[in-house]
Amino acid sequence: MEPATYIAHLRRDGAALSSAARGNLEATVPSCPEWSVGDLVWHTGHVYLHKVAVMGAGGTEKPEVEFKDDPEDDGKLIGWYENALNELIATLEERDPEDECWTFFGPKRLGFWHRRMAQEAAVHRWDAEVAAGDPQPIDSELATDGIDEMLNVMVPADEIPYEGPPGTIHLHRTDGDGEWLVTLDPGKVPATHSGHEKGDAALRGTASDLLLLVWRRLSPKDVEVFGDQALIDGFYTYLAGPGL
Repeated sequence: MEPATYIAHLRRDGAALSSAARGNLEATVPSCPEWSVGDLVWHTGHVYLHKVAVMGAGGTEKPEVEFKDDPEDDGKLIGWYENALNELIATLEERDPEDECWTFFGPKRLGFWHRRMAQEAAVHRWDAEVAAGDPQPIDSELATDGIDEMLNVMVPADEIPYEGPPGTIHLHRTDGDGEWLVTLDPGKVPATHSGHEKGDAALRGTASDLLLLVWRRLSPKDVEVFGDQALIDGFYTYLAGPGL
């Protein structure tokens, strides 16, 4: 996916998050029950500002970031969030994706954050809309990219070993191209490769539903499940670990 496409998704989903949160800041977020919508907005805005600071620092070492402009109260939270979103978008548009920049995985290039921030906004937009009672699916191509990011970036970056039953799980997108085979070996970090291959168990659903499942916003019962249920349960339990 091109940097400009990621930015377009970030702009759309970031604005939709704001719209869903407005007037609903005290509601509980069902997909993150320890958070209110206000907490969700605060978290996402800080993620945006952290990445602005990271990109501004230059170099490949992780910078120390201090936040000095927190909103004083909930009445200013939405405006603060929207300013953070606009600052992030402006920074991504102004900078070269090939610039050196700290990242937590893979090549130290600024373009890493185009993808990560688009995915961050999409999932948290869905969280805010669930709290408002009207969740909309994540764009299918962005969701497909997000599944790949979770399995091939977030999981190996966290280096958390899997401790469930061994086997393979096939994830199959039903609304377009997208298939992944996840190999689960106890004591090892799960490994994933793309392509059509039979697994010991399978999860089938739309790209949006599969993305929301790997981020534990949905559960296996929300998609089609085939094969070894214990393996599915072990994989889903494992997914509680990876992430930011």
